[in-house]
Amino acid sequence: MPEKIAVPEYIQGTFVPLSHLAHGWEMHAAYPLTPAEERTIVREPAQAVPEAVAKRLAKVRVLVVPYLACSESGDAVSTVKPEGETHTAVWLEASDQINLVLAGRELNPHDVGFEFLATVAELLRARLAPVEMVRYGQLLDEELQRGVTGEIDEDALGAKQRLLAYQTWRRRRAQFDRYCDTSFVSTLAEYMHGLWHDVQIRVGPEHLPLPALRRRLELLAEMFPPNPGYHLFAEDLEAKLEIQG
Repeated sequence: MPEKIAVPEYIQGTFVPLSHLAHGWEMHAAYPLTPAEERTIVREPAQAVPEAVAKRLAKVRVLVVPYLACSESGDAVSTVKPEGETHTAVWLEASDQINLVLAGRELNPHDVGFEFLATVAELLRARLAPVEMVRYGQLLDEELQRGVTGEIDEDALGAKQRLLAYQTWRRRRAQFDRYCDTSFVSTLAEYMHGLWHDVQIRVGPEHLPLPALRRRLELLAEMFPPNPGYHLFAEDLEAKLEIQG
C-alpha cells in the first residue's frame, strides 16, 4: 500500500475479511492486530449493537487502518502519522454496503471500539423515521421543562447550552432539532457502550442526573431492544436507580 491513498480509492481495493462479525458484518485490518485488539476494536462492540439497529444499516464492512489524514483535498488513509489534522473514523455508503474506516494506530483499542459505536449511532440517525425522533425530542423537552442542565457528553452539552443561550429557546425549532440530533447520537452511543460492558456513570452539574439518564436509556431499549444475553442495567445499578427515581 502507498504511504497515502484517498479513502474513496482505498475502499475500492479487494479485501479478505479478517473477521466475520455479528449481523453479517465484516472486518479487515491494514496492519496486524493482536486477538485482544481485534476483540476490543470491533468484534465485541459489534456484538453489542442491537439487531434492530443493525437491520437499519444492512451490510457494514469495517476497515481498520493506521491513520486517517484530513486535508482540503479529502480524507486519506495513511501508513505514517500525518502532520496535519486527522480523523478517527470516516464512512462512505455504497448501494450494497457501508464502508466504515477506523484509524487505530497509537489509539487505545477501547477508544476505537467506542468510535465504532458512535459511528453506528450517526449512521442510524440518518435512517430514523420522523416519528421516532419526535419521541426522543419530547423526552428532551420534558427535561428542559424540569430544568435539567446536564447532558450525556461534551458535544451534546455544547448543543444544549447553545440552545439555552436564547431566552426564547422554545421557539427556536432549528436549534432544538440540532440539539436533539446531537443528543440522540451521543445517548445511543452510550446506550450501546453500556451494553458492551459495564461503564462508570459520571455525576456532576454537567452530567445527566440518574433519573433522566434512566428515562433516556429505557426509551432507547424500547426502540432498539438489547440482544439476547445483554442487559441494560446491572443489578446494583437497578437498585440505585429505583431509589433515585
